[in-house]
Amino acid sequence: MIRSLVRSRTRTNPVFWADELRLAVGAERFERALHEPDSVDLLAWNVFESLERHSDRDWLAHRLQLLGGSGVRAPARLALWTGRDREPVLQPSRAYVEHVRERARLAGADGDLKAFAAPLEVPLRIESPDVLVLVDLTIGPYPRGAGGRDRLLELIDAGLPHAERLSKALAVGVVYPSGTSAASELSARVNRLRDPRGLAAELSHLDRPPSVLLREISWQQLLRVWESEVDYLPLGGQPVKAFLDHVRRLGLR
Repeated sequence: MIRSLVRSRTRTNPVFWADELRLAVGAERFERALHEPDSVDLLAWNVFESLERHSDRDWLAHRLQLLGGSGVRAPARLALWTGRDREPVLQPSRAYVEHVRERARLAGADGDLKAFAAPLEVPLRIESPDVLVLVDLTIGPYPRGAGGRDRLLELIDAGLPHAERLSKALAVGVVYPSGTSAASELSARVNRLRDPRGLAAELSHLDRPPSVLLREISWQQLLRVWESEVDYLPLGGQPVKAFLDHVRRLGLR
């Protein structure tokens, strides 16, 4: 279970390639990654940005099958925080937006529905020749999407037409800390959505049953994989030991 950490004005989180992270997310978000004890952006950047720099692309693709299934093969590319402010844009499906508008009309609502049609940010995007993988990352409560929408359904709904345009299969994954109530909820949710009939019912606005591979993995398992490769990652000069101590304090190691 994630341990509650006492905030400190002097302690900062160990960030790899800090200048590059600042450019990637902007000053305000960078400061949160630097100072929030349980920043998921920090975990995402240190782990996946370093994996993206791995020289053995075949090894990388094989390991990424943990997140995207056996269809992931080299060359596989990782990108963080795309879809909303960074290309490629990830839009909710047209069918979903029309569904929301119709429900609002029937309910007599006249509020602003722009939030439901706005592009989505996906924390981790993996592209391989045959598979597009969209991965959510959390170390807190069960994540929610726009307007309280189920986050996994949101990514599936937006990812399906995008994967189709790319002529790729779609996989949607989630990374969470094991041993928490949120982990149990997420795992149960993933298992329910693996039932094609259940998924079709949840996405009834689509004109045909969705085809998607769902994956889940704990931060603990992922970090063990990452740590086993530290000597083969270009991490010279980066605070690796401090980062491993940090994830230990979070209860993820």
